[in-house]
Amino acid sequence: MENWAGNVKWTPQEVLLPKTEDEIADIIKKAASSGKSIRTVGSHHSFTPLLATDSVSLSLDEMQGLISKEANNRAIAWAGTKLKRLSELLAENGLAQENMGDINVQSLAGAISTGTHGTGITLGSVGTQVEEITFVNGLGELVTLNEENNYHEFKCAQLSLGSFGVITRMKVRCKEAYNLELDIRKEKLSDVLVNLDAIVNENRHFEFYSIPNSQWSQTKRSNIVSHEAGHTSKLSAFINDIVLENWALQLLCSINKAIPSSSKTISNIIGSFISNEKKVQQSHKVFSTVRNVKFTEMEYNIPYENYQEVVKEMLKLIEKNNYRISFPQEHRFVQADDIYLSPAHNRKSAYIASHVYKGMDNSRYFKDLEDLFVAHGGRPHWGKMHTRDAAFFRKAYPKFDDFLQVRVKHDPNGVFLNAHLKKVFGL
Repeated sequence: MENWAGNVKWTPQEVLLPKTEDEIADIIKKAASSGKSIRTVGSHHSFTPLLATDSVSLSLDEMQGLISKEANNRAIAWAGTKLKRLSELLAENGLAQENMGDINVQSLAGAISTGTHGTGITLGSVGTQVEEITFVNGLGELVTLNEENNYHEFKCAQLSLGSFGVITRMKVRCKEAYNLELDIRKEKLSDVLVNLDAIVNENRHFEFYSIPNSQWSQTKRSNIVSHEAGHTSKLSAFINDIVLENWALQLLCSINKAIPSSSKTISNIIGSFISNEKKVQQSHKVFSTVRNVKFTEMEYNIPYENYQEVVKEMLKLIEKNNYRISFPQEHRFVQADDIYLSPAHNRKSAYIASHVYKGMDNSRYFKDLEDLFVAHGGRPHWGKMHTRDAAFFRKAYPKFDDFLQVRVKHDPNGVFLNAHLKKVFGL
């Protein structure tokens, strides 16, 4: 088996697809008694070895769908439900998620377990929308947690890296279905940075893609509107969504890979393809984008107040070290939250995601950027490449040891551990 990017491969002894919580409990009890470990796999979209195991891979692909629509715009869904399918099912019931990331192929459990987020300074990660979590722990017990019955353990379970057990169902806080107007613009990076505070605060959602070795960026503002779906220009939509973000990017990255010295030229060509566009669609269709070009990724959460300085230093690094990289970086902004292992824990945050085309060497570029991010209080996205260990996380997360105590309670035999998690947890 391998992850989406192809940078992590593993060969499990068994691949299991249970259909019920009882089946999952039996699998866990058998694994514990025989000394086997279990890693739950979703859509294989993590860039770290979170899923890797030589023992048992357990997939929730047979446990998908909406279980019920609840009062006050709540919904209960099976944890294996892919976000795309969840969005469609919610829409059929007049509902929508408050916010989403820009990829919708992940499972609901995988998304919250790694801290998947979208953008919007008044909005949190996907995990903040979850109000109740049910899972089968390492003892084969079915456990349901929420803020009312156990606030402390619930805050651990909202982002657990799959280390407590197998999440089976979740209650999600939703909104009545709504449309978003997406406003895509070609702007100079310097102009975006000068006006960043105003732009972030004036729009429900704001993100942008900066192009290394280029002055250009593609900005995206999204806001709730009452009018119906439509495009101001279907040609612009085609150019931005299909040509620029997939076909042209694939071709240009392939050239950059074959001829590394072409990176600056490639970056300027990518910038020239950006075009202005406006469209109104159902919210979930605006949030998600098609990603056919494969890459490796490192993403760090930065305290919002440090973001401008980090970007200035990053631009100097890129110019000084002449990285042969053209793949755009993604910049997003989120609200502080109270989830114990969330990168946005207790701080208003910016995320910077750096990408390298599949097959190209990312080591120097990622290492230098990681050193910069860490120096400014950065915390890595749990599903993206990083080199941090337990000593780092203990300093970065004030509730880290509290989390580890709850983990041991629910998985005392280490059924859900692998080599990567042992490094992360210091075991």
